[in-house]
Amino acid sequence: MKKNLLYLFMLVCSVGLFTSCGDDDDDNNDKPDVAGTYAGNLGVTIDDSDPITSSQTIELTSPAETKINFTLKNFILQAGAGGEAGQTLPVGNIKITDIDLVGSNGNYTFTKTSNIKIEAGDQAGISEEQWLGPTLSGTAGIPITVKGTITGNDIKLNITIPFMSMNIAVQFSGTKK
Repeated sequence: MKKNLLYLFMLVCSVGLFTSCGDDDDDNNDKPDVAGTYAGNLGVTIDDSDPITSSQTIELTSPAETKINFTLKNFILQAGAGGEAGQTLPVGNIKITDIDLVGSNGNYTFTKTSNIKIEAGDQAGISEEQWLGPTLSGTAGIPITVKGTITGNDIKLNITIPFMSMNIAVQFSGTKK
C-alpha cells in the first residue's frame, strides 16, 4: 500500500513538472515602432520646375497602434532660381493627423487624403504675421494627399498639393534618429 501511495505521489509531482504558466506578457514584437524624429532631405517641386531641396527633420507620433501623425515644424521654403537658396518663404507648421498605418515587421505603408490647415511656426526671429501657411490655408484648408513607406528606420513619403492653379509635390527621404 505504501508503495502505491509513493507511485501516486510521484505521478502527481511529475504532472506538475509538465505544467507551465501562460504567456501573459503584452510584448508584441509586431507592434509598429515608427514614432520618432526622422532627418533627411526634403524636395519641393512646383509644377514642372526644378526641385527646391533642403535638409529637414520630421516628427512621427503614434496615437494608436495603426495610426501615425506627421509634423514638419517651422518649414521655411528656400525659393531661388534653379532650386538654389534665395528668398526665404516662412510657411509654418504642417501637421497631418490620423494617417492609417498598414504592415508589420518593420515594413509599413501609409496614405491619407484630407484638407489641412498650416499653423504659424515659432522659430525665433520670425513674427507670427510672416508665416504664410495660415493665410494660404484659410478657413477651408489646403487639399493634400500623403503616401509613404517605412522600412526599418527609413522613411520615404510624397505629398501632393493641388493648390490654386499649381501642382506642388513634396518628397521626403530620411532616417530615424
